Amino acid sequence: MSSNPGNTDGPWLGLLSSRPVRNASARVMEHKDDRVAVYVRQKRPGFLRVPPLSWIVPFKRERRALLDRVGTRLWRMCDGERTVLELVDSIRGHYGLTFHESRAAVTGYLKLLTERGVIAIVTQEEP
Repeated sequence: MSSNPGNTDGPWLGLLSSRPVRNASARVMEHKDDRVAVYVRQKRPGFLRVPPLSWIVPFKRERRALLDRVGTRLWRMCDGERTVLELVDSIRGHYGLTFHESRAAVTGYLKLLTERGVIAIVTQEEP
């Protein structure tokens, strides 16, 4: 088996060849300590559009994701050009991890960023 699972057929191949893209409508604030805060607009849920519940339950129009240094590094690499495999390799080399450790960390963090609306994952269409 190859040391680089990106060269083999398997369940990770589709994800590793996809390209993460930053949310273009997000507002970004750079912090002095080399971290980033990303603010993503939210839609008001239907149940919060009806009084009296809308008067009682507060609603924030933006949700903040404060990224740590690793998250900031990943977020900056999510340019739509680099694949997830390239991100995994970059983090692996920078932090001295094995491929599998890096893959687990990167894919987990990308999942979190996707759930928060900070990034989107663009997959390639099969021919």
